[in-house]
Amino acid sequence: MATQDQGRPRAVDLAPVPRAAPLRDEDHRALYCPECGMPTWVEWRDGDHVKLRCFSRHWFLMLAERLC
Repeated sequence: MATQDQGRPRAVDLAPVPRAAPLRDEDHRALYCPECGMPTWVEWRDGDHVKLRCFSRHWFLMLAERLC
C-alpha cells in the first residue's frame, strides 16, 4: 500500500503570513465591555465601524467615534 509523504511541511508549502498593521494611538487605551465590564479589544475596524469583543465572549458593532 502506497502512502503519501508524511514529513514536516516545507516553507514552500506554507502560505505567507500577513503582517499586522501597527496599532493606532486610539487603539492603545483601555476599553471595557458595556455588558459585563470585562476588558475588551478592537477585533476589527472597517472604515467608521469597529467590532469589540470581551473576555466573556460578548461582541458589539459600533461606530468608532463612540469609543470612549
